[in-house]
Amino acid sequence: MSGEYVSVPIESSTYPNELKSRLNDSPLFVRGHLGLLGLPGIGICGSREASQEALHWAFRFGQEAASRGLLVVSGYARGIDRQAHKGALAEGGSTIAVLPQGIKNFSVRRELAGLVDLDQNFLAVSMFEPTAPWTAWRAMSRNKLIVGLSVGLFVVEAREKGGTINAAMECVKQRKPLWAVAYAETTPERCGNQILLQDDAIPLKKMKDVKAALDRAADSRTESVKQLALEMAGE
Repeated sequence: MSGEYVSVPIESSTYPNELKSRLNDSPLFVRGHLGLLGLPGIGICGSREASQEALHWAFRFGQEAASRGLLVVSGYARGIDRQAHKGALAEGGSTIAVLPQGIKNFSVRRELAGLVDLDQNFLAVSMFEPTAPWTAWRAMSRNKLIVGLSVGLFVVEAREKGGTINAAMECVKQRKPLWAVAYAETTPERCGNQILLQDDAIPLKKMKDVKAALDRAADSRTESVKQLALEMAGE
């Protein structure tokens, strides 16, 4: 399955129940380890043009999530997304890349070469037609899928406007926990973090805050797995 993409229709038992109404019954197109689909994970998002400090945070978030058995769900863009994916894979964990284009446009990026194993630790997912090109609206729209596959969202570095803020708003809409890094100094590249922290986001000031947040997410994962087991037993 890793070499070819497959379609996951809404009727499939593999299709996550939570996504059915949120994605208007759209099929999913996937490539990689299909068993990862629907397993609870933590969403991580941030700027493509990220600072070195933010890139460090993203990598560490990915590592810490993987060490707790959590999937990392992110958007596969350069910058924060790929560092989060990389951190999870480097720690021996698994990750889901939610694409802003069709699955036929997927390829393993250079930063992740040697870490991605499509049979074991990586799943690429698209909610768009297989040949669909990248567009800004698709990049925004896929935030519904990133948040839908996650038990909560970490915002690493966000500008005042753009895709990262949109993802945060989607997290609030889906009523899931939202965390944001609380930097000591606010710059134009991360002023979105301050906006989120003034509203709904839980601050992450030190690594102990990250670990506590991930412990909470891991607890949610345990409950979700128990619920899934109960649903399967009842079928």
